[in-house]
Amino acid sequence: MAMVDISNLSVFELEALKGNIDSVIGNRRQTELSNMYVTFEEMAEAAGFTLEEVMQATTTTKKRVVLPKYQNPNDSTQMWTGRGRKPGWVVEHLAAGGSLDDCLI
Repeated sequence: MAMVDISNLSVFELEALKGNIDSVIGNRRQTELSNMYVTFEEMAEAAGFTLEEVMQATTTTKKRVVLPKYQNPNDSTQMWTGRGRKPGWVVEHLAAGGSLDDCLI
């Protein structure tokens, strides 16, 4: 790709060039999106579905609720599923010599 030296352009010329670039990017985005839509539509049709059916299937997936597995022995309102980062009360309990088994619900 040839590089264009823009260091000697005036502010007016740079603004005009920026406007042209924004316009080309907008047109290119729309063209690529349209091409992608056609490709996905063909893929769905080849599998025996419509693109709308595929999109509905992906938007209706539900997250599974994970029940808490541990409870703070000093404050029963504080619970933890055992996933992700340990909450402060768990860290403090472990640092004080406790174990996670002490906190099992």
